[in-house]
Parts: sequence; structure tokens; C-alpha cells
Amino acid sequence: MSRKMFVSVVLNTSKVFSSSLNKSAGIGVRRNLHTANVPVKEVKIPTRWNGHIAAKLWGNENERPILALHGWQDNAGTWDPMAPALAAKRPILAIDFPGHGLSSWYPKGMQYYPWDLPRLVYYIKKHFNWDKISLLGHSMGSIAAMRFASTFPDDVDFYVAIDSLIYDDYDLNLVVANFPKIIQKTEIAQTRIDTPAPCYAMSEVIDRWHKGTNGSVTKESVPHLLKRGAKESPSEPNKFYISRDPRLKNILFCPDDKNLVKVLVSRLKCPTLYIKARDSPYASDEYSTELRELIASTNPNFEWHNIPGTHHLHLNDPERVTPLIMEFLQKYKFIT
Repeated sequence: MSRKMFVSVVLNTSKVFSSSLNKSAGIGVRRNLHTANVPVKEVKIPTRWNGHIAAKLWGNENERPILALHGWQDNAGTWDPMAPALAAKRPILAIDFPGHGLSSWYPKGMQYYPWDLPRLVYYIKKHFNWDKISLLGHSMGSIAAMRFASTFPDDVDFYVAIDSLIYDDYDLNLVVANFPKIIQKTEIAQTRIDTPAPCYAMSEVIDRWHKGTNGSVTKESVPHLLKRGAKESPSEPNKFYISRDPRLKNILFCPDDKNLVKVLVSRLKCPTLYIKARDSPYASDEYSTELRELIASTNPNFEWHNIPGTHHLHLNDPERVTPLIMEFLQKYKFIT
């Protein structure tokens, strides 16, 4: 792997914040699944808009890593509980998408768009001069990985998806009817980029994040995300604020036309593991089932598992997810 990736080891303030978080919250960060001494470091990837993508690397920096992509409004901390175990076998590079975690926000006047994410994956691959790319995704990150793996099928050696493959099916009349409200809110958010975010005691920040996911992220798991997703108030002692870009709340999620999705997923040919959370409302409709069956019929190296857990099962219950990923990687000889 190119060593330019690790020239900038930065963001040491996250360690300070993590200590402050635990003390203020009165709650410990959940233990990792694996406690092996796996090296961890922060890295920066420069972007074309004079910003950077923040990333967290677990494992050997001289080996091509698995690129891990988080879900909407989450960050690279979503992989904290399971990454050490995986990285003992294969390094993990978990990025914060733009506007999330410790990555740069888009410039003023710009807005986030889901198809930018597979383009970002392409950019990262080119940046590190990888011949192939290995993908691990959850939710929005999994959908981005699917789009990339289907668009560039010869560039992906494997793809692991957690609780999402494609966007769920929606009533397009309702989707379009909602566009005016989203666009209006987007414009309001553009005017509030420099407005200080409201601050709360850490216990309330945890409660708000937990409730914001409809309980999908347990309160015990929230601190993993807060290490990169919250900051201490510069003016209010013992208060914290959620630090992601407020424009993310109003992304214009446009479901792709069903025929387009069918063509995309039929191009997926790499070994693919799909882990579906049984207690998640996502990807449970007839449309998602039909597309999953289409993938199974066109890709002989596709397998899926339906296991107990919420949408964030990899974060809350890594012991249920990690063995399945390990077995999959061993089956196709990506690890030994």
C-alpha cells in the first residue's frame, strides 16, 4: 500500500474528547469484540474541494485494507466494536463520509447527494492506487458500495453489506410530493452553517442520538459514534454538541427506477455477503426481497443471513456479525 496514505497522523484531540465523554456520560464505551493489540491510527485523505476525508485505520498499514463505509449521519466509529477482530486478519480503513465525523464539510452552497458516495469510493481507490477494492458497508454506506461494485464490477474483489443493499421501495408520488419541503429545508440549512449548534449535557446528547435512530443504536453503543460525532462546547462548561453538518438532515434521497436497479445489481459479480437484521424495518419489503433474489440468481458467489438485531446490529452486537464475515473471507481465501 502506498505510504502517502499515512503521512498525516492527526486528530489526537479525539483521545482527549473520548476521556471527557466517558467521564461526563457516566457510561463506558462498549468493549470491543476482540482485544488483540491491533495498531490504530488516524489519517487524512485530501479532497478536490480543499478539504479532507478523515479515516481510521486498524491493522497493518502496508497491506491493502478493507474500505469500511458507515450509514447516514453515523461515522467511522460505527466499526469500533468489530474492527479489531477483523483487523487482526486484514486491515480496516473506515472513513467518515463528507460532513460526517471528522471529515470536512462541503463548501457553502453545495448539498450532499447519494450518488456522490460511489464517486468518492472511486476517488479513494485512485488516490491509493489500489488495483482492487474490498468493501464493507452499512446502510447508506452499503448502498454506496453496491452502486460502486455494480458500476465497476471488475474493480471489486468482495463486498459485505449490513442490513441494506439498495434503497427501499417507496411510493414515488409521495417521494416527489415531499421534494418541495426538502428543498426548502435545504436552503434554510444553508443559512445556518455558521450558527452554533445547541449544546447539552453528555447524558442528553446520548439520549438524543439514541432516540434519533428510533432506538436502533443502544445507549451503550452511542459513545462509539460520539467520539467522532460530537464536540465539547467552547463556551458552556460540561456541555457538548453534535458536530455533523446540519445539511445532512435533508439529503434528497431519490429512489432509483426499478429497471435501473435491476440492471445495476445484475452486474454484481464479486463474492458478496449480505447480513440482514431481523428487527430492522429496512430492506424487508417485497421489492427488496425481489432484488435480493435477483442477485442470488445472477451471482453464484452471493450469500445472505437473516439474524436477530436492529439496523445497527454490527455496532450493538458485533459477536453476531463478525464470525459470519470471518467465515465468508476465509471461504474465498481473502484471509487465512
